[in-house]
Amino acid sequence: MRRIGPIFLSISCLALSASCTKAPEVTKAQDVGEIQAADSGGAGNVGGALPAVPDGPVAIVNGKEITAADFHGIYDLKLQKYADRGREIPKTADRRYRKSIVDRLIYQEILRQEAAKRKLDYDKAALAEREEAQQRGIKDWDKHLRRRGESEESLRQLYVAELLERSLLEADGLLAVTEAEIDEEYEKVKPNYNKDKERVRAAHILVRVGPEERPNPGEPITEPDEAQKKQWEAEALAKANELYAKATAEGADFDQLAIDASEGPSARKGGDLGIFSADRMVDEFSDAAFSLEPGEISKPIKTKFGFHIIKVYGKYPPGDLPREALEDQIVERLSARKLHQGRRDLKEKLMEAYEVKNIMEDLLGPDPRAQRRKQNRERQGHPPGPKPQTQGSGPPSGGPSDAHSPTAPPPSGTAAGAGEATAEAVDAPTKAPAPAGDEPKPPI
Repeated sequence: MRRIGPIFLSISCLALSASCTKAPEVTKAQDVGEIQAADSGGAGNVGGALPAVPDGPVAIVNGKEITAADFHGIYDLKLQKYADRGREIPKTADRRYRKSIVDRLIYQEILRQEAAKRKLDYDKAALAEREEAQQRGIKDWDKHLRRRGESEESLRQLYVAELLERSLLEADGLLAVTEAEIDEEYEKVKPNYNKDKERVRAAHILVRVGPEERPNPGEPITEPDEAQKKQWEAEALAKANELYAKATAEGADFDQLAIDASEGPSARKGGDLGIFSADRMVDEFSDAAFSLEPGEISKPIKTKFGFHIIKVYGKYPPGDLPREALEDQIVERLSARKLHQGRRDLKEKLMEAYEVKNIMEDLLGPDPRAQRRKQNRERQGHPPGPKPQTQGSGPPSGGPSDAHSPTAPPPSGTAAGAGEATAEAVDAPTKAPAPAGDEPKPPI
């Protein structure tokens, strides 16, 4: 079973427009400058107020203007995040937002122009799937957008840019994984999967007990009474029995049924939970999975996570796992690696190829903080240039640098820079809880 879930990058609606979703009324940049000038004693305001945002274009890409309206469609929402908390945006954060938003809009425009020049388009179905996945499990989507400082349209343009990047890379044959590459990677990783336990590869369809929507973090949870719990459980079991009947019907496609009906993150991969040993899952789930033969499907099994319909795809004795058992995982890993490197190379190539006038960057001038950091490093004997990034380093999620990339931050389990993290809950019935949002990949 080869099913590789789409890996979204950190990318028609080719016209970026702030008019699709009206930004809330917030303090405009000109007013922010006046506030900061009156409060120049704060650490964030050293060096005086930032210049006003121009009324004209903030950048020009091959003669195509990126307007102040395009910029304000995102920037005003970032200001609103601070206003909602009764705060004024610090000058340092304001500078980073202005620069990173314009950089983001510039690269999105470059991608649109390059795709149009090469007569390429993005996958509309993948866009719809991405947007649906983002909202899954979030009770108040508008509140979520406000907290992130984005609009429906600004997020859509992030996803469109992701998909245009992928289209360009695929057209150049840079994402294809060869059999020789799979063989080489298998020989490298094979020793890591030599275990003294029996293992299975299984997928499942999860039916949760209780309301589908969960409250946003920080919201109080009301404990239901016993009658309500029994009603929810009966409803969930009835739904699980219906899905079991569909899954076992002649000609049924378990993968597609899981995609359509399973209530967990693994749904997008056809319910695939990978390969695991019995001690990695709760007892009820393991007992059912290990009692099945490849191709068999269980009746609904109840665990603390809900009801599961389980399908086993393979059973493996202790020792090395065969190549076919690891092939999907290897392909996914190699694809993510190629995607990550391809994005870097593509951006570097396109930024050199296109004529860009960054009016905002010229207006802001050099960043005093960056200059001071450079001077300090030089005084300490370090070579000039950016500080090397270690794995896991970078700005906190939700900070100004979120706006820098033309694509959203990565979801768990994908290559760095791949796409915005979803708000899905873990559905794997593992004994040890995984971090929220992570796709379950139990050790083998």
